[in-house]
Amino acid sequence: MANAIKVFSSGEPLNSPVYLGIDQSYSGFAITALSDSGYHTTVFKSELRGVDRLMHIEAHLVDTIEKYKLPPFAINDVAMEGYAFGSQMANMLGELGGMVKLALRSFGIYPLIVPPTSLKKYVTGKGQGVSKSQILLHVYKKWGVELNDDNAADSYALAHLVAKRHALAYEKEVYDKLNDPKYRER
Repeated sequence: MANAIKVFSSGEPLNSPVYLGIDQSYSGFAITALSDSGYHTTVFKSELRGVDRLMHIEAHLVDTIEKYKLPPFAINDVAMEGYAFGSQMANMLGELGGMVKLALRSFGIYPLIVPPTSLKKYVTGKGQGVSKSQILLHVYKKWGVELNDDNAADSYALAHLVAKRHALAYEKEVYDKLNDPKYRER
């Protein structure tokens, strides 16, 4: 079975510290590493099923964390998208999210959990009624980064959020709200 990894990058080598944004999805597990010098995003699609698929995604996640935990890098912080309650795949997404949290915990990392509505508001200024195409457009307009994958756009925005990059009032409002300890996995 073939697996696919899409790569998006600024083309610049990353410096330290690095901030990770994780959009956990079975259709495209996206991780963005962001530093002051640029970004590197991967979207991983496994062709496996069930627990084998979870293990496959976990191996990709662990490889990425190991890459950025070793010198010359240092992971400063990590954000992951929270659960979309009411999703038709809630059980599967819970398994995937739990696996991500356990993998991060094995590295001593406690991620910031960003509810989907908070992420949408951080990117667009509004938390409801925002389509995936609007997220892609706003990522381009806001940061000048052209991505053709909504999972990549989400992970890219999550990395910006956890890196404390908030120039606009609504960005700061979202960031300040997420400083509540209930959003930090402990």
